[in-house]
Amino acid sequence: MFIIGDSQVSVNRDGNIHIRDVKFPATKGLWKLLTRKKVDKYSVTRDDLKQYKTILEMTNVHLEGYNPNANIHTSKGNKFRDVISKLFSTTRHSSTAAAALRREWVRY
Repeated sequence: MFIIGDSQVSVNRDGNIHIRDVKFPATKGLWKLLTRKKVDKYSVTRDDLKQYKTILEMTNVHLEGYNPNANIHTSKGNKFRDVISKLFSTTRHSSTAAAALRREWVRY
């Protein structure tokens, strides 16, 4: 067993993922989304992305402090930029607020 966000995860012999009594079928794309920092968009399907988004929502892993009432935890990482920000583009952050959070500090 391991933990994603605020939830325990178990994997059965077939590689299927179980979170809070919900079974997610094992696919190469879903495993890549769960375990890699950088994911090739051509290696995942729409179903993989839907399952991944459901897992993120169930575990609150994409939210600050895994708090269900918190804002999305923004990052400069590849997975946030290429996957997570697109899955949750219409939630909590306006595009200007998200951009402001990602700006680097100006050196004086």
